[in-house]
Amino acid sequence: MQLEDSAVFTNKCFKGELPSCGHVCPFHLDLRTFMDKAANQKWNTAYKTYRKAIIFPSVVAALCPQPCLQHCQRTVLGDEPIAIRDVEAASVKYAKNKKADTYALPPKDKKIAVIGAGPAGLACALDLANKKYPVTVYDKNEGWGGHLRDHPRFDEFDEDFRTQFASVKVDFRFGVNVESLDEIKPYDAVYVATGKNGSSFGLLSSWDPILETTSQPGVFLGGELCGRGEIESIATATKTARIMEGYVQTNRAELGHDEYTGCEHILPHKGARKSPRVVMSSPDGYTAEEAAAEASRCLRCDCSLCYDECELLQSTAKPPRKMAVEVYTDSNANPPIATHEITRFVYSCNDCGHCKQICPEGVDIGSLLRFSREDRFGTKNEPKALHWFWLREMDFATGEYSFAAPPKDSSRCEYAFFPGCQLGASNPEHVLRSYDFLSENYSTGVILGCCGAPAYWAGDKSRFDKNSGVILEQWQRLGEPVLVFACATCMNIFEKFLPQIPRISLYELLEQKGFTPVGAPFEKAAVFDPCAARQDAAAQNAVRSLSSKAGIITQEHSQKGRCCGYGGQMRTANRKLYDKIVTNRVSANDLPFIVWCANCREVFKSKGKECAHILDVAYGLESGGVPSFDRKRANSLKVKETLMRELTGGGFSVQKQPWDDIQLSISPEVQEAMDERLITGNDVRETIWRSIESGEHFIDPEHGSLLCRMVTDVLTYWVEYRKNYNVYEIIDAYSHRMHFKEGV
Repeated sequence: MQLEDSAVFTNKCFKGELPSCGHVCPFHLDLRTFMDKAANQKWNTAYKTYRKAIIFPSVVAALCPQPCLQHCQRTVLGDEPIAIRDVEAASVKYAKNKKADTYALPPKDKKIAVIGAGPAGLACALDLANKKYPVTVYDKNEGWGGHLRDHPRFDEFDEDFRTQFASVKVDFRFGVNVESLDEIKPYDAVYVATGKNGSSFGLLSSWDPILETTSQPGVFLGGELCGRGEIESIATATKTARIMEGYVQTNRAELGHDEYTGCEHILPHKGARKSPRVVMSSPDGYTAEEAAAEASRCLRCDCSLCYDECELLQSTAKPPRKMAVEVYTDSNANPPIATHEITRFVYSCNDCGHCKQICPEGVDIGSLLRFSREDRFGTKNEPKALHWFWLREMDFATGEYSFAAPPKDSSRCEYAFFPGCQLGASNPEHVLRSYDFLSENYSTGVILGCCGAPAYWAGDKSRFDKNSGVILEQWQRLGEPVLVFACATCMNIFEKFLPQIPRISLYELLEQKGFTPVGAPFEKAAVFDPCAARQDAAAQNAVRSLSSKAGIITQEHSQKGRCCGYGGQMRTANRKLYDKIVTNRVSANDLPFIVWCANCREVFKSKGKECAHILDVAYGLESGGVPSFDRKRANSLKVKETLMRELTGGGFSVQKQPWDDIQLSISPEVQEAMDERLITGNDVRETIWRSIESGEHFIDPEHGSLLCRMVTDVLTYWVEYRKNYNVYEIIDAYSHRMHFKEGV
């Protein structure tokens, strides 16, 4: 992975960039930070923030034409804009420490001349003098300020100039009328800012308004001489000072890398309240309290749309651009340097796509994290334990469970049902009754298997591509039918990676045929759409219509389009975050849920939320609980056996393992703990069998139990049991990632 590979996902993000008011400010003042300091009456730090950008605070606070007012986002709410300049003036008035900063820099040997001691010339001179360049300022007047000397507030401006120049050394030569540049040689660079109608020494026609350069090397023009206003002249003079510094060092005039290049972004400000402008109690300006109150009206405009609606992003203070850098760093660091601090973050993403949908620029953080997973898997740098269980489940779905066939006595079909790997595992009747409906109304075959989501989420591209190839071959063999989906995740995966296969949802077909549901488990319910179907309006509408036909009064879930918590299989990487997400979805609506995703149903049922699958409603089925992983496998094989006999007249045999005959007795409490720990009965049987074969186990004579282990490439399993005749009573089962080596 290269840095640009990860950065491409977030380079459009503007979080942390200047707000719209700062965007149009000639100085690009960070008004968000400034207003925050002012609102808390931290006048010294507010003044420092202001001074750092503005250079001459009193002058600018008095004379700025305030282009920011037309871009203040308070106006989006119908309010008056923030009185920005008045708050800036308050920071100048109430700050007690206005001493200019000093910089411990070595003196430079390149000499700079500035012709004109007006606002632009002084700004350029001060910037370069702060960096310890020897600067000489020439002006025909007997003092600084240029035309500001005639301003009624010049005494304030004069004090401002004195304050800012107090800590630097500049050679001011007043009363010197420079008529030719030859008079002031030798200098390494010259800045000409002689004011409106001042002398340009014949160089104005060759002036470059971007770099401020002229046809004479080392000579720059700026200020009102070039048609700029007072405030713009000061702002551009500091930029020119940086260009001049680069020129005297490299003999090239170029824009610096730190030049602001952002864009204006107007945000929606959902939930923000209107707030009238604070009225001054005195014509002399705001009191400190009034200024703080006015600064408090600032919306602190910064994009946080993805953070506001994603629990994962809320758990970190990192902006997306920094995430991209850390993803790159973490993926490429090698022990002992690597800390892998962001690894858990990478594997804690639901991959629901919500961030991309709500981002004004379409920034897709989920794709960044999935890209990292794929890169880690490809370089064998992935945390195997986080997806090992799910990949084994996928292997079962694409192996023992896999089956494809056309309708009975046919070689081709118009439709083929692709129920996915979880629908039948949750409840076989969901698949079998749906197939009955399809076969009664259409020429329908079936493809049992997995869409590949576990491999996709794990970053196992090789496994995913192989599975996609098998599905494509099965589809072609059936005559390239329209695939019917009950799972939104499957449909989404096919849309992305097998777009040549036509698709339709089962719920649309039920609705099109005028199917009348026979069950109504609730009088009222909230419909929870799977996140993968966020853009599938047809399926969403069909589910609502079926619910209505069943007599259920439905309402929308307030967190529409959000993941239930299952996506990305993130529960193994971050159980605390998983629980938070599920709790948020459950608590967002007090009504029971109608869901149309087997995974959503499982997640909500496991948290005790009353819910029913739309197919329970359609076929009048009991919603039931959450089956164990062993029961899911048995359910899947029941689906395969039933459909295989119906379509081919034959059956199948499962490859037998030597531990299959071990009989287990597992209490509901232990079974629940095993499911939480992703341990199947098959894992327990194999662990016990290997212990019997090796004769290795630990004995607890006090409780009459045995403890055995099984070490795999990824996990170590431990099982505590008692044997009663031929039945093994399981007391506990757990696993961990540690490996123990025997010997000294």
